[in-house]
Amino acid sequence: MNITYKLGMAGLGGAAATTGAYVGVSYLKKSKTSVAEHLQESGYKLISSISNIEHIKLQWREEFKSDKEKIKVLIGFSQGNDEEGGKALEAWCSSNLKKDYLEGSKELEGVKSYCVLRTIENQLSRDNGKKILTDDTSDNSKWENTYNKRKETTSLSPRSQVGLTGEWAQHSNSKDADLAVIKSWCKTQSKVHFLAYQQTYTHVNNWCTEGGKDVAK
Repeated sequence: MNITYKLGMAGLGGAAATTGAYVGVSYLKKSKTSVAEHLQESGYKLISSISNIEHIKLQWREEFKSDKEKIKVLIGFSQGNDEEGGKALEAWCSSNLKKDYLEGSKELEGVKSYCVLRTIENQLSRDNGKKILTDDTSDNSKWENTYNKRKETTSLSPRSQVGLTGEWAQHSNSKDADLAVIKSWCKTQSKVHFLAYQQTYTHVNNWCTEGGKDVAK
């Protein structure tokens, strides 16, 4: 075997080793999971997944408003209105969602709290601790009070909002049957994502909470 051939083989070996090392490093880089990927794989839906420009702008603003003081501290926002606060929160989330996922990182809980879509029930809890009424007997009178207010506000609260049929005037004595339908609707709708551009949150608040008895317009 001549010297030229040996040198050529040595060069190929070195190149292969270098390529192998590069592929290994490249694989390690790709194998790291970002915070965004981890959350999506865990069943979360990111606010940034909203595609409509106006809808996502509104969503970030409402997210900021929902827990304003805590968010200000978290993202270091001190001056500006709610819209500017929403933009600042969006930028903070975008930056932290790109980071490598690390269990227990100090930003992770903030990302889970303010960068993902939450349920309507969760959104209500941020509004002075509002709660969905339950099937417990202690809530029976609360359901009735809210139901009676909805009957009084027919233009604001058409029966069709919650899956009831007909007009209020035709169902003046159907409280028990109506409440069964309303409770089922509330249980389902309170678990869906809060989307600021939709009216579902308002309807759930009006029909499914104790405070609904005070909503007249």
